[in-house]
Amino acid sequence: MTAPHLLIAGAGIGGLTAALSLARRGIASTVIEKRTGFGETGAGLQISPNSGRVLESLDLALPLKRVGVSSHGLIVRRWRDGRPIVEMPADPAQSPTPFRLLSRIDLHTLLLDAARAMPNIRFIVGRGVEEIRQDEAGVTATLAGQNGGESLRGLGLIGADGLWSRLRGLTGDTAGPEFTGYEAWRTMVPATAIKSPAGEKPRVTLHLGPRRHAVHYPVSSGRQINLVVLRQAPETREGWSREGDRATLTEHLATGSPALRRLACAAPGWQVWSLFDRKPAAMAQGRIALLGDAAHPVLPFLAQGASLAIEDAGVLARLLAEHLAREGAAGVPAAMAAYAAARARRAARVQAASRENGRNFHLGWPLSIGRDLVLRRLGPEGMRRRYDWLYDWHDAA
Repeated sequence: MTAPHLLIAGAGIGGLTAALSLARRGIASTVIEKRTGFGETGAGLQISPNSGRVLESLDLALPLKRVGVSSHGLIVRRWRDGRPIVEMPADPAQSPTPFRLLSRIDLHTLLLDAARAMPNIRFIVGRGVEEIRQDEAGVTATLAGQNGGESLRGLGLIGADGLWSRLRGLTGDTAGPEFTGYEAWRTMVPATAIKSPAGEKPRVTLHLGPRRHAVHYPVSSGRQINLVVLRQAPETREGWSREGDRATLTEHLATGSPALRRLACAAPGWQVWSLFDRKPAAMAQGRIALLGDAAHPVLPFLAQGASLAIEDAGVLARLLAEHLAREGAAGVPAAMAAYAAARARRAARVQAASRENGRNFHLGWPLSIGRDLVLRRLGPEGMRRRYDWLYDWHDAA
């Protein structure tokens, strides 16, 4: 590996984007993944223009077009009967960076293929970071595993190891995630199982109900429909996911619209995630930086978890390249500190906006009447302006 060289803990979307962003700037990295294989779990995700610009800067626009779906907007419906509350149409052809709808597995595979093609990205699989030590010249990471005790050396360490981040704990933040009282039921429905209205364009559909909501949209070049149902949970379960009981969800959807119930009935099976929240961490400490869910997990009510991690990766790579060019290896701590300063306020704002959406989505009668009235009065243009601060983001460089 050629210098300069960084270590990255975690080979998810954020970690791979960081590795690619560094590699394109001539900075080598070793990506450490504790799982024994590369296979991103999960269902669908939305890549909005703010993060799409980062991926396009890595020459990924064509691969994204092959596996994704360009959204034609959003429609919000009432839970019980499916009547529209507000629509926000969009024309992907009029946007330099469209709003993309993807399978998480497709995006992860795309990033992994791109990273494997880079000669200055190395992977270590099936080993986690057990200990870290900083000094004036760099970071030493001791790996766990069958042959425990192996150490790696780099100019800095990027923690991209998710909500249950071990790196976050090793930097001194031992407060764990907190259960929100909700769980997400996720599935992929074959598009052929549902007859769509003639001429319907691909878009995101949101169903709002008391203490629950559902969202669905096409992914995988339109071959599948990603469906997520959020509901209050009787208990919390740690871990990534578990199999869901169809009868439980059928009962939960009994008050939903006929269209939503038909879509759910076509699902081949369900995976369930308990939803956890966590306060933002200090995003940098010396030569160590955290990104994505390791630093600031985002609840799914704004569809920005992956996008915020991608933004983080792009900004961090740029600042590392700038400081290394000016100051050499001694500039890494300043780059990490500049990254934390650049990202903390935006990350906190996105987290807060997502939590607010969660409260608004799940209002019961009569508060839901006021919410629906506000949405109708905002209309398409008002909805767009409401999120200009989010989707119009560009890196400062």
